[in-house]
Amino acid sequence: MRRVCLRAVSTVYDYIVVGAGSSGAALAARLSEDADRSVLLLEAGPDYATTEATPHDLRYAHRVSVVDHDWGFTANATPDREVYYPRGRVLGGSSAVNGTLAIRGTPEDFDEWAALGNEGWSWEECLPFFRRLEHDLDASGDFHGTSGPLPIVRWRADEMRPLGKAFIDVCREFGFPYAEDFNDPEATGISPMAQNRTADTRISTAMAYLEPIRNRLNLSIRGGCLVNRVLLEDGRVTGVEVDSGGERQTVRGRNVMLSAGAIMSPPILVRSGIGAREDVEAVGATLVRELPGVGRNLIDHPLCSVVWRSKPGVSVMPDPPVQTMLRYTANGGETNDMQIYMVNHFPGREGNFALLPILQRPKSRGRLHFESAAPDAQPRIELNFFSDEGGDDVRRLREGMQLSLRMGEHPAIAQYAEALRTPSSEVLGDDAALDAYIRANGSHNYHPVGTAKMGPASDPEAVVDAQCQVHGVEGLRVVDASVMPTIVRANTNLTCIMIGERVAELVVGGR
Repeated sequence: MRRVCLRAVSTVYDYIVVGAGSSGAALAARLSEDADRSVLLLEAGPDYATTEATPHDLRYAHRVSVVDHDWGFTANATPDREVYYPRGRVLGGSSAVNGTLAIRGTPEDFDEWAALGNEGWSWEECLPFFRRLEHDLDASGDFHGTSGPLPIVRWRADEMRPLGKAFIDVCREFGFPYAEDFNDPEATGISPMAQNRTADTRISTAMAYLEPIRNRLNLSIRGGCLVNRVLLEDGRVTGVEVDSGGERQTVRGRNVMLSAGAIMSPPILVRSGIGAREDVEAVGATLVRELPGVGRNLIDHPLCSVVWRSKPGVSVMPDPPVQTMLRYTANGGETNDMQIYMVNHFPGREGNFALLPILQRPKSRGRLHFESAAPDAQPRIELNFFSDEGGDDVRRLREGMQLSLRMGEHPAIAQYAEALRTPSSEVLGDDAALDAYIRANGSHNYHPVGTAKMGPASDPEAVVDAQCQVHGVEGLRVVDASVMPTIVRANTNLTCIMIGERVAELVVGGR
């Protein structure tokens, strides 16, 4: 058995932030605004200090990066079907590899968080932090910020490719309103996509929050640092144990913030002795704080596409893959509980376009299983899609796919198609067959949340309180997508950044 020698770093930091993704980068940047507060930001992936030094796959806004800077995870979408599950492993986290879609959740999402016992997380209380993070180049007024670090733009009419233009026209003919701005709290209908980019450059939180402040002497940023566990004494945080450069080291800190994401923050908790007893024992750790909700309540947005083979020259690089999105309410659903993207092409698989329905308010819940003590081992990810009692998740996706077919058959879109590829028109016309197709082919939108749920101590599944402090552990917080008690009706990146901004304000205010 190999012996691991621990080397201690003598510096004691005020705050150690674990994970430099959407939430962690924003959190570290805001905490370090006070020069008397020392902050260490640890990232498992590489650290590219400038935009110029950043590889092309991270800079290019119109292609999701799922190879060079990825954890290589897989997940079970259903119990018998495995899918690829990309997560960014680099400074900026998934904000550095994603599709740059910059959409907020609805007011109802955040009001629900507050109603679940999370004081301070209502829409009215979260809005100032959405405003603080953004530099909106197209919209202004009470709902928008114009001086934040993250630029947000929308596709102009003269930039729109033919399929995007056609989709807007067809949606309006189908009776959906046109929305100038999806980040208006009352917006619904068809709209050009808002994105965090400038021209063709993806602006990650590494670029927006960290690159401009690297001169701060009280902020240390370290890439290639994989955190094994949090160190605890008498119920209080004292630091973290880190693998760096092939050596295991301990770093002391008065406060630790886990921002490693909904998939990797929970394993750190479990290896630290925090979680369900059976999970902690499974990885060989000693139980410190029993919190059965760690790794439970996993939620993602299920999706399934209707794909056409396009005519030559229609679905090609370097056209942007997504420029338009429909936001609508399913029959019997909740406000804006569905999205449909017009996918101009699939990067790497040109020659096809798709209408892609995505369920925003799924009822199914998954979980993580912890099977290894190794800090680089992924947990077993069970999305448990379409497991809700009554089958409402499948029904809403089925109706979204059938709506997509009707839209795709409209002459404005059909003129660009050679043929329907998948599923067949026979399957799309048969509810039972289409339900079976969705169960066999439905996937996810790269939006895992909820695995360290925020809620009061009276909630047996809650892991953190409304200040994102881990229940019963002093000095330890989780600050990332893990804490969302329910998933927002939107792409999750902006909400994760907002969480970082919000918790930084709580810390500065002494809460």
